[in-house]
Amino acid sequence: MELRHLETLLAIEAEGSFTAAADALHTVQSNVSEQVRQIESELGVPLLTRSRKGATPTEFGMLVLDRARRIRQEIDALHLDLSMIQGLETGHAGLGVVGTISRWLVPAVVADMRLRAAGVSLRVSEGASERLAVEVADRTLAQAVLTEPVDDARLVVEPLRDEELVALLPVGLDLGHEAPVPLAVLAQHPMVLPPVINPLRREIDDAARAEGITLKVPLEVEGVRLILDLVAAGVGVAIMPATAVPPDDPGLQTLPIVGMPPRRLALVTARGVRLSLADQAVREVVIGLVRSPRE
Repeated sequence: MELRHLETLLAIEAEGSFTAAADALHTVQSNVSEQVRQIESELGVPLLTRSRKGATPTEFGMLVLDRARRIRQEIDALHLDLSMIQGLETGHAGLGVVGTISRWLVPAVVADMRLRAAGVSLRVSEGASERLAVEVADRTLAQAVLTEPVDDARLVVEPLRDEELVALLPVGLDLGHEAPVPLAVLAQHPMVLPPVINPLRREIDDAARAEGITLKVPLEVEGVRLILDLVAAGVGVAIMPATAVPPDDPGLQTLPIVGMPPRRLALVTARGVRLSLADQAVREVVIGLVRSPRE
């Protein structure tokens, strides 16, 4: 088996037929057919189902294609590593960041990377922990900073730090209680929280359940900035990590909560994957920033 066999399979998957794959590879259809015949003969299983509409991968073919994509990624990473070692200062890195920390983490990572490796281009994906975890596990994203728990055997989870969860209120709202405020007092007000599948929401629900408290959540929102805006507009109160709240927002106030457990941030990578030099540089920056004390 040679790399050209795998590239042919990937081209057929991308283009949908032997003819279109041949055009994409700048060859003739007979060459494409012969390469598929060779790899199917070597593996002893059918990889593609042919029809008038084109070609689709079999169950065996899907497995081989998944491996082929990983091999291509490793080869691309190898070329980038060699370029950086040769002093060309090039490379590409990817980082996923849960929305509650992107406000302060992403600008700091970008600034630090410009000093360490200005030639590296960085792609940042902001999203919910569960979505980013899937992207890392599927190897479409090199690494991500998420909130625990992360229950996926395909991932390596490295805890980074604990963060305090605080009550988020519109300025002017008086809860009638001195800080720190009990969760039962917050529960008397309508709350704006992430959906129940969100790890932060699960932590909040677990804390309420432990105290026998029922939360009123008339509005669920997947998006930190929108939650902040809605609370500032007086729609309700929220519970957020302290670092997610801009310190100079004139429409918001924060209060500590009695007995509220902190949440834990973690850096996840796919098990068995070697990060490129560019991704390793980003990893070092992220670990240094997240683990450093913040005001």
